[in-house]
Formats: sequence, structure tokens, C-alpha cells
Amino acid sequence: MKKVIMLFVIVASTLSSCNCKCTKTHLSKDEKEWFSAYKKGQQIIFKSNLGKLDTLFVADKYETYDNKECNCYEVGNLQYNMMHIDFKSRICHNDSYCVSGVSISKDEINKKSFPTFNVFGLFYPDVQVKPIPTESWVVLRTSLKKYTHVYVFEDGINAKNFGNNYLKSFYWDKREGLIRYDTGEGEIFELLKK
Repeated sequence: MKKVIMLFVIVASTLSSCNCKCTKTHLSKDEKEWFSAYKKGQQIIFKSNLGKLDTLFVADKYETYDNKECNCYEVGNLQYNMMHIDFKSRICHNDSYCVSGVSISKDEINKKSFPTFNVFGLFYPDVQVKPIPTESWVVLRTSLKKYTHVYVFEDGINAKNFGNNYLKSFYWDKREGLIRYDTGEGEIFELLKK
């Protein structure tokens, strides 16, 4: 009897493995636009209202798929399309979070994805997922340029600080990337040049 049950399990798993077919999700042009502002190795310079300069480096930028081996039974049959960028600041503003980043993952085929952010330890979404911030506009003092696709992430409103609570907020333009960040001490860094 044990041999019959074992044979049945082997045959059933063999037959079901033939039915395993993974499907790749694909980020849309609109979803990839969040990452178009940067190239690996690029430097981004910010100037503060106190005259200080800060330089961010694009340390890494990549696009990939998870579940590359198509492990249907342990992981699932979707292979999520993902993009990620890592930024390093010349000065580590938050010892626990010296590398900042933005990521997006297409977790569902027909659902729009929104990026997650970590800028100097200020995270969106935080542990409890918040609604997507609304789009607004801002004019930078450093360039007098108006940005029209800006999302504001603010500690305690739609983002959460970890580490030393260095940032109060950051501003991300969908087409231009990080354009401003405000520290907890009131210093405001705005994009000077890329």
C-alpha cells in the first residue's frame, strides 16, 4: 500500500510539474519613468539654503525579474519585473542608512505599481502601507525651475523615519528624480545640477 501511495505522489507531482508555467510581469513605460532621470555613475549636486553642497552618486541601477528559476510550487508562477537605484551620499547623513534607494516591482499583471523610497532613512511606504501621495508642483530657489510632477514624502504624514531621523521630508519629481530634501534641523537642500 505504501508503494502505491508513493508511486501516486511521484506521478502526481511529475504531471503537475508539466503544468507549471511562469508568467513574467512587465513594468509599463509610465512605471519605468520614475527611473529615467538617472544613470549608473552619475553625480547629483544639491545646495542648501545655508550654502552647503551635498553630492549623491548613483551607485547602482538595474532592472531584473525575481523567481528567475520559475519555482511555481514554493514561490509562485509570477516572475515580477523590478527596477532599483542605489544612491550614496558623499556624507553619510544617517549611520544606519548611508545608502538611499528607490525600487519598483510589478507584483500584479493588470495593476499599476508605485515605487518605494528610502532617502537617508525616511521610508515610503512605512511599515503600515499608506495611500499614494498626490502629485503637486514646486519651484526651486537654486534654479528657479518649476517642477510639475512632484510627490512630497513627509515624516509622520506618508513616510516614516528610521535611524537618527535626519530628514523631515523629500521631494521627488517623476521625470527629474530627487529634487529637494529638508532636514529635521530646517536646512533645505535643492537640486543644483545633475
